[in-house]
Amino acid sequence: MASAIPGSSVTYTITASNAGLSDAPGSTVADTFPAALTCTWTCAGAGGGTCAAGPVSGNINDTVNLPAGGSVIYTATCAISASATGTLSNTATVAAAGGITDPTPGNNSATDVDTLLAPANVSGTKTVTGSFLPGSAISYTIVLTNSGSGAQQDNPGNEFTDILPANLTLVSATASSGTAVASIGTNTVTWNGTIAAAASVTVTINATINPMASGIITNQGTINYDGDGDGTNESTRTTDDPGTATAGDPTGFGVLTISIPVPMLNWIGLALLSLLVAGFALRQRNT
Repeated sequence: MASAIPGSSVTYTITASNAGLSDAPGSTVADTFPAALTCTWTCAGAGGGTCAAGPVSGNINDTVNLPAGGSVIYTATCAISASATGTLSNTATVAAAGGITDPTPGNNSATDVDTLLAPANVSGTKTVTGSFLPGSAISYTIVLTNSGSGAQQDNPGNEFTDILPANLTLVSATASSGTAVASIGTNTVTWNGTIAAAASVTVTINATINPMASGIITNQGTINYDGDGDGTNESTRTTDDPGTATAGDPTGFGVLTISIPVPMLNWIGLALLSLLVAGFALRQRNT
């Protein structure tokens, strides 16, 4: 491998072979894995080679038999610590038993070096404030938080996109860092920028509720981030309403309506109204 991601796994294939004309019984294959790895390995022989079949947990320190032309092949699957940083350097060796001369000892070890990538892990919450009356203003607050081991870079494409629903009219958008763009014609907000590990960015979206809007209005933004640290935003998730118990749900509010009460008359009022109407009709007849 050339690179690896903390919290994931790597697989090593280690082959020890005897290309000479003499047998090499009692040889030793060894591999002390880096401290950031937790490994389990198995082994299979070929051409008459024998080794411990496994599975075995931990480092390799195996006594093997390598007849002329024989080999043993180890497969080690290793979990990488989520907190690992830097590089993984792993060296395997094979040594002949005492009394056996290896004419080419320079090829008795091999090293694999992998760069540990630093992935981002960006999530977002979205809340809304306002009077929620038709024609009134509202504000969405989106907090994008990076809980990954590496920074979220300003990679190609948008790190955040939010398309407002038809019952809202976009007014403006701002951000605590990076660049927020409000595309009024498409009712769309985009944000681009970097978020350091363990840091956050706040995006604010201002909009108005359309005068004829009614019912429940829901909205959710989309986050694109680099989940494997390779410089592209291949991972996606949506914003969450922190005011509900459900994870990853849209943020919603109900459009309020104002009702004007119609006065109700009691029986006395109704009787007086009837007399008034009757008197008006009689006066009209007399004239």
